[in-house]
Amino acid sequence: MIQSPEEVKQALSKCFELGKSECRLILASELHYQAMLYHHLRQTGGIPFNQLGMNVKTTIPCVQNSFLHQRSLTRHANYQNADIEIIPDITVFTQEINYDWRRRNFTNTLKETLYSLEVKASERHRGRLQQKEIETDIQKLVAQREETERIHNRRIGVGMFIIDVAPDTRERMKVVTLNYLSELARQQDVDLWYLNQETQVEAVVKAAKITG
Repeated sequence: MIQSPEEVKQALSKCFELGKSECRLILASELHYQAMLYHHLRQTGGIPFNQLGMNVKTTIPCVQNSFLHQRSLTRHANYQNADIEIIPDITVFTQEINYDWRRRNFTNTLKETLYSLEVKASERHRGRLQQKEIETDIQKLVAQREETERIHNRRIGVGMFIIDVAPDTRERMKVVTLNYLSELARQQDVDLWYLNQETQVEAVVKAAKITG
């Protein structure tokens, strides 16, 4: 049983160490890497299957966070309301979710979230991950954390997992972009894991570790 965001971070760090060689060997889509990470979180990280969800639709009612509110305004006027639906790539729940994270159980999917993780991968032909798309995911994670604190008085864990293993360096994130995003994540208390073919970055709760 996983009971805290700290335990989820420990599980992710274990997967990061043991899974990086696989990620560097397999060139695949973002969804494939999500599935690989899900598998490692169960098998290596020890997260029970009844607490681990992937692409779970989660509704935040009566949103007050300015970032999410502005996103709602981009929708067609007929669909603008105070409720925002988000879909984290991987979610770790408390046991109180009771095996049920269907869309119709949206009240509990928000309430019982322990940790939300976004996964990004370099899968574009002649393109690379851009600063804005990662920055947007970081803002969304921070917004979910703030809204959960406001509504349920609980602080969840949030993190970014970036798999940038394209063999062609022109299809990888620029160093200046990675440095900017690492600092942004640090400032926003968002955990960050990054790896390419030669380098990895693990920055969990303001303590950064960079190795070749």
